[in-house]
Amino acid sequence: MSKQRIGIAILAISLLSIFWIVPAQAQAQEGGWSEPYRLSSEAGKASEGFLVADQYGYVHCFWTEVLFENGQSILKYARFDGVTWSKPNDIYVTGQEINNISPVVDQQGILHIVWTEGLFGRTYYTYAPANNALSVQNWAKPNRIKIPARPGYLRVDSRGIFHIVYINPTEESGVYYVRSEDKGTTWSEPVWLDPDILPDHIPDSLNFELDENDGLHAVWYYGTRERNARPDWVRYTHSLDGGHTWSKPFLIDKYEEEGEHILESPGPIMIVQGQTVHVIWAAGRFPYRNHSFSTDAGRTWSAPAQIFGELHGQAFDDFTVDGSGRVHFFGQIRYPIGIYHAYWDQNRWSKPSLVYLVAAEDSEVGEAGIGTRVHAHHTHPVVRAGNQLVLTFTDGPADPNRRLFVMYRNLNDIPPLEILPTPTPTPTLIPPPSPTPSQLEPTATATATLVNPAGVQPLESAPRADSALQFGLVPVLLLLGGTFLFRLWYKNNS
Repeated sequence: MSKQRIGIAILAISLLSIFWIVPAQAQAQEGGWSEPYRLSSEAGKASEGFLVADQYGYVHCFWTEVLFENGQSILKYARFDGVTWSKPNDIYVTGQEINNISPVVDQQGILHIVWTEGLFGRTYYTYAPANNALSVQNWAKPNRIKIPARPGYLRVDSRGIFHIVYINPTEESGVYYVRSEDKGTTWSEPVWLDPDILPDHIPDSLNFELDENDGLHAVWYYGTRERNARPDWVRYTHSLDGGHTWSKPFLIDKYEEEGEHILESPGPIMIVQGQTVHVIWAAGRFPYRNHSFSTDAGRTWSAPAQIFGELHGQAFDDFTVDGSGRVHFFGQIRYPIGIYHAYWDQNRWSKPSLVYLVAAEDSEVGEAGIGTRVHAHHTHPVVRAGNQLVLTFTDGPADPNRRLFVMYRNLNDIPPLEILPTPTPTPTLIPPPSPTPSQLEPTATATATLVNPAGVQPLESAPRADSALQFGLVPVLLLLGGTFLFRLWYKNNS
């Protein structure tokens, strides 16, 4: 081989390496994240995702789409097995706006959902086997719960007792609690958890979780009905006896008339791991993240502390817990603007890492736009099988074509949890609960109907989380090949 040919080959390999390395770095997501995968359809404006993982290795995702054609709201459902997403199915259709969906899987493998709709929060409940929920035929007929909730959140404890904490949007505004000891057939009278609510205030950003001993925990903040009034008070309460008695709400943070400590949009989030309760909220003239935690089920609390350095902003964060007990935080903050991830381990937060870049600077969003990238609001995660993070997010809430996306990443330092074998599907569910006469609808409505698609839809593959790694191997191999040829040329000419 002549020196000229060897030189040309080395130059070609070097140029190929440069051209491969640049796009590979641009495509790679931090820590092995898959590329965003669109879950929502093109037929309507999507809500955020509402997620729950089960003991059979599935992630269940619910969301709503307001159809462009007729304005109806469709409750959508899809399932993820760690590799593929099912094609979304329509579970329910209504002419009212659906405010939120609260899914939970109990210890018997039943998937329960509660959702609220309309201005005054008509509340419904239904359920299906978690391993066989793709067909709408396996869902029980929705049962109306006679509470005004906007929104409401359902949890099922280890004894099978149903608990709902909700915001009452009427003139009797506040945070309320109801329970059912007969699987949703009848419900207790509402308990008002914050009767000292200030006049013209209304709760917002409600969170509700159970601890390992079936203790109940709730956190929220207050907005106001008055225009241009500032939010006030981030509050927490708990019941450590299964909902029978509740603590007086504890003040986690408040707006201060003097100084820089304000609560423009605190949006508190909460997670409970064992007996430890974590709360993160945004506070300050620039909304920095603040953190407070309790290691004794909410009896005593750490002093609030600002975390994540100079990263700030508010676009609706969320938490999840992996199989080793680590708490994972996800939020769209800045700068650069993007989805950031941090985890709590050994009593400290890791340095936040950028998972998904929206834009390097604010000017790129306001002036030139972000191109094909997603603005990434409402970052909601869940952990599948103990070691797979699944994250959903949307375009901005005001986007008229708002879409729902999902990404995932495997945690290679944690072994997967044992997956239970799925039970043999049965043709019918256990009989749906029969409402008491006081809970029955006075008349049937055409706006509260189950959609009946024909059978189970086929599965679709999600983007592989290791695709960026595969792209990255190409320039490495090219460089190795170039090095080999160079050494061969050098040896022949030395």
